[in-house]
Amino acid sequence: MTVSEDDCRNLEATFTLTSTVLFAVGQTIGSGIFVSPNEVIRHVGSPGMAIVIWIASGIISLTGALSFSELGTMFKRSGGEFQYLKAAYGEIWAFVYMWVCGVIRNSLGCAVIALTFSSYLIGLAMTPDDLYYTLVHKSVASLGIIVIIAINIYSTRMGVVLCNFFCVLKLLALTFLIVLGGWKLCEGSTENIAQGFKNTNMNPGEWTTAFFAALWSYSGWNCINMISGEIKNSARTIPRALVISQFVLISIYGLANIAYCSILSPEELVNQDAIALFVGRRMLMRFGEGWARFGEIFFGLSVAISSYGSLNSSLMCSCRLPFIAAQENMFPKFIALIQCRTGTPIVSLLYIGFTSLICIWPSNIASLISYVGFLSWFWWGLCFMAVPVLRFKMPSVYRKFRVCLIVPVIAVASTLYLVIGPFFVNPLPCLAWVGVSAIGIPIYYGYVDTKNTCTRYMNLILVKLADVFGASL
Repeated sequence: MTVSEDDCRNLEATFTLTSTVLFAVGQTIGSGIFVSPNEVIRHVGSPGMAIVIWIASGIISLTGALSFSELGTMFKRSGGEFQYLKAAYGEIWAFVYMWVCGVIRNSLGCAVIALTFSSYLIGLAMTPDDLYYTLVHKSVASLGIIVIIAINIYSTRMGVVLCNFFCVLKLLALTFLIVLGGWKLCEGSTENIAQGFKNTNMNPGEWTTAFFAALWSYSGWNCINMISGEIKNSARTIPRALVISQFVLISIYGLANIAYCSILSPEELVNQDAIALFVGRRMLMRFGEGWARFGEIFFGLSVAISSYGSLNSSLMCSCRLPFIAAQENMFPKFIALIQCRTGTPIVSLLYIGFTSLICIWPSNIASLISYVGFLSWFWWGLCFMAVPVLRFKMPSVYRKFRVCLIVPVIAVASTLYLVIGPFFVNPLPCLAWVGVSAIGIPIYYGYVDTKNTCTRYMNLILVKLADVFGASL
């Protein structure tokens, strides 16, 4: 059976409400909940304030998700932020977003997740002191990306099934962690969490770093809108899926951090990088060395599985941005090719896989996580502001879901704090990312702008200068 040209033009709608919720939860629950708690408490100083940061981060993400719900029901095509920025502010803003996020940020994020998956997986058998550790570490990360790209090229539906499978496994791992924390509290061991807000760091600048660490664990709430064109009954499904998934995540992360703060003291949390392995060993050591090793292996594999599932979701979302940009003539047209037999965006998948593989091999990728967070919230803030902007510009467009305007206002206010705060703590990297974003402007006017805006202005300046100096070409 052959597929018509019209059938090839758009991706198949394969996501139901359940699949969409599991996709969002699966995209969000990655390695962050297993590695970010120590960064949060390092910058806020107390378990009480750390839990407040985690809950507040969930609320910030929820306001963002609700804002995106309205935007998602307005635009049925995939592309998420790309479509919102184009409609609200114009084509150039959409291009600069595509330039920064489609070319740099998304690939870098996928590489970081792949390296996290690899580090926990091979960490069960090797240590960083081993001779070939770095080579094996990066090779396993690269292999993980190649396998996921191959699965998604073969079938988008298989990619959805894989997302659901990894999501269930991650929830089981987090449930076990929460049970261990409850077990510790039931024994009457409340001395760690009873410290409350003692020794809280009251520097708001430091809190921004803590927020970025927590929000890194929540990042993924926007992935639903990136695949809105592939969701069944999207106008009804998107807002329901976003709200359900965010409440699930706030509950899970809140309970998980209570478990961490119950089992480990603030000092132990700060001094442990692989806190999941340490928790497993600490709680099961009472039953002997064998059980302690089992705890290490269980949580080590849990982090690896969690990261791999998040990597699958990230690659699926990331390839949609260059795919849509190519359809809009902002990226090479061949990237918009769809494999007609399987209905998958084959070239876009290969592109994001290739760029992610390139990002894996530099040794300083992990240090850029906070910069990626800064850049993400800059663009998300513009998307939140797009809600009132589009109500003014496009009042007649039907919105099945209309969010109360106070919600995007709260989201924008939170974003201003998150984006401005880092300039007072570590300004140079922030300025560097602004500079990288600005590079997209001349690229747009030189290669993309169909209205020849730059050429027309240059010709106008040429005529004026010729008149002033009495000159000619």
